[in-house]
Amino acid sequence: MKLTIDGKRIEADGKKTILDVARENDIYIPALCDHPILKPFGGCRLCIVEIQGRRGFAPSCSTYIEDGMDVKSDSPQLRRMRKEILGLILTEHPDACLVCTEKKNCDEYKSTIRKVGEVTGCVLCPNNGRCDLQDVVEAVQVDKVDFPSIYRDFEVKKNDPFFDRNYNLCILCGRCVRVCHELRGASTVHFVNRGSEALIGTVLDKPLRESGCQFCGACVDVCPTGALTERAIKYEPLPDGSAITLCPFCGMGCELEVMLKGERILSARPSKNGIVNQGQACVKGRFLVKDTVYSPRRIEKPMIRRRKELEEVSWEEALDFVAQRIKTYRGSEVAMIASPQLPCEDAFVAEKFAGKVLKTKNVALATGITPLDSLENLARKYGINPSFNFKKEDISQAGVIFLTGTDLAVSHPLLWLEVLKAVRNGAKLVVASPYEIVGNRYAAFWLQIKPGSEDLLLGSLSKVILEREGAGGQGIEGYDSFTKTLDKLKVSRITEETGVDEQSLMRAAEILMQGPSCFIAGSGLTQCSREDANMAALWNLVFQCKGQLIPLGLENNYRSSFEFKRNDPSKIKHVSQIIQDTRNGHVKAMYLIGSVPLDRKEKADFLIVQDCHMNEIAEYADAVLPAATFAEIEGTVINVEGRIQMFGKVIPPLGEAKPDWWILSRLAKKLRRKDFDYKKTMDILQELKKTVPAFAKINPASLRKGKTQFVGEREGGKPKFLPLKLRDRITKIEKKFPFTLWADYNLDCYRNLILSREIRGFEIVRNSRWVRLNPKDAKSQKCAEGDVVVVESPAGKFRGIVKITENIPEGTVGTSFLWSEGLEFSVARFISSQGKDSRFPLPVRIKRGK
Repeated sequence: MKLTIDGKRIEADGKKTILDVARENDIYIPALCDHPILKPFGGCRLCIVEIQGRRGFAPSCSTYIEDGMDVKSDSPQLRRMRKEILGLILTEHPDACLVCTEKKNCDEYKSTIRKVGEVTGCVLCPNNGRCDLQDVVEAVQVDKVDFPSIYRDFEVKKNDPFFDRNYNLCILCGRCVRVCHELRGASTVHFVNRGSEALIGTVLDKPLRESGCQFCGACVDVCPTGALTERAIKYEPLPDGSAITLCPFCGMGCELEVMLKGERILSARPSKNGIVNQGQACVKGRFLVKDTVYSPRRIEKPMIRRRKELEEVSWEEALDFVAQRIKTYRGSEVAMIASPQLPCEDAFVAEKFAGKVLKTKNVALATGITPLDSLENLARKYGINPSFNFKKEDISQAGVIFLTGTDLAVSHPLLWLEVLKAVRNGAKLVVASPYEIVGNRYAAFWLQIKPGSEDLLLGSLSKVILEREGAGGQGIEGYDSFTKTLDKLKVSRITEETGVDEQSLMRAAEILMQGPSCFIAGSGLTQCSREDANMAALWNLVFQCKGQLIPLGLENNYRSSFEFKRNDPSKIKHVSQIIQDTRNGHVKAMYLIGSVPLDRKEKADFLIVQDCHMNEIAEYADAVLPAATFAEIEGTVINVEGRIQMFGKVIPPLGEAKPDWWILSRLAKKLRRKDFDYKKTMDILQELKKTVPAFAKINPASLRKGKTQFVGEREGGKPKFLPLKLRDRITKIEKKFPFTLWADYNLDCYRNLILSREIRGFEIVRNSRWVRLNPKDAKSQKCAEGDVVVVESPAGKFRGIVKITENIPEGTVGTSFLWSEGLEFSVARFISSQGKDSRFPLPVRIKRGK
């Protein structure tokens, strides 16, 4: 379409507003309620324009372009109207500084008086210098307000973590309400009251944490004034620079813009140009970066144990000490456990160091079993070729979404936004979960299953579809065996074992058959003793529905370690095996670049901890080597989609911290290895490309230019149904142990730092030590919110803090599974004490603790 704006001839495509086209062509039209990521609202009316041939003024933010349109965005009448509109807005906003004739003479040092309780002007406002309203007042050239001012005298709300809400500064643009409803799906804040009494608030004026807020920070990012202010930067000076990095806290790989003052991090916010997150983040990426990097637990100097105490030493002395001790152990006497959050280059050097220097096969990741691992086991056993790569847009384009094994809004928030898009486009969401999750409010159907009955539920859905659709899969390998197993399933048993009645199964199956379908599988399917059976049953269901299977990984860059393991399955064991071998005395030296729940009595004879932060295990290590954090290094990661991403250094390392690859390379040289002579990460990446087939086609130059690349996948494999081995009975509940323990895999850590223990605000939102109980169970056990309880099984126990929630069904104890948790509160330690291959669900009892 061709149109004219202020005499400038413009060509534009698609459904765009006048304001969109003006911005694309560097034509300034003032606006406060409009935001590029939100739908047109037309609230503030500052963006009014004149359109030739039309009466009155049209809001450019909600008027779509037409061919031949002639628009005037600036005229004496428009300027006068905008001044009047902005003057009305300013009557309920502190404007002393906005219209002050001396405002340009205010120096930067007056920012210290921001700490006053009441904001009467910009100099007192924490948003001074980063305020859209200031910019608009400057552009419209308002030098006085002709209307009487009204101070609303609202109490500043400071009872929630991370940000304050000062609605005395609110201009009712509605951006926060709309981003919460339209984009994030939380619907936490709303317009309250009408007319002159209108304001932004929550239902019954409850705190955000009691109103379903996810603390993603999207409302703070779109707020044009200081009404919503991040507490961590409230009294900080304005940044003088920024840098781009990748969020390290989950497998999404969101791009973050880190705000800097010199070489110090002030805060982080989602990058507007991030390919994966497109200007969005979650609570961890938005608010936890600074506290993670500058944690008081940071290890800044090498330490070795002398005279029973850890002493700070030089790098040379520390590496000599480690080399002299570690070379006395070889083969199965040595074990290395690494964090899956290491960049590809560091993870590769760690694996190479274990194999070529330590000469051990006792290598493990500090992580749980994922759907990727289970699918790979099935692929090797039965010759199938599952696809592990996907694009997040695949989810938003699906007609039916089946979600199981995860609370996606918590584990992979940016994928959850894709589910929301799909639902709003008419897709139907089916959730299969023992407990209520965030996604249930948008689900067409919730299959509330008993913990541990996933394989029976998935097999039952296959049976219903088979009976309705007939022999659609006949002739495909494995079909006969598959159907014979399903024939043995009886409806009475299905209902008893899964808790889902026949009518619900029929309804869910009917939805799944509507397609095109997308099946999302989280680690809840594989953190149990029948992970392969669960994944086989899901594979067959996906195959029947001709759907797409999306198996989710866990921590940041887990996918790269998974590819290393696929390249040589014999190299990497499960971490629980290493723990048992250490307890049994078979492992005598342990090199930790991750964390494990071993206490002082169980530790190996020689323990090296190479990490960013001190924890309980590091405190009794023989050597502690300070590793740099994600903000202090550069490298490559692979996100949950299989997308290859490069990131750069944001700040210099604190103290004497060094990249993990640097530490291992220098130590290898001390042990007389000559094939670790790396000067930079690019040297490692080139070797990695030659060694691991999945990395062979990585093009670093293209990655730097922002071009999309995915990790390589294998070819071959046959379409087939997998054999089903359905369980006889779910774990029997004993009278002495009347509850069923079920744990989510917890991603709320950075390497060995547990975020909820370190950051008070995050502890309020999510605490890894919570033991979640149904209100009726809490009452029967005489437990109150915040009580310490002991959860016991016949083989072990752990402590936790009671969190009462109706989301957990009666008879179930919900916990978090985190390898780096402190020993007394460690569910991972509890599980490893149950015996070989013991996993969830488990019969337990609850006792009041101290």
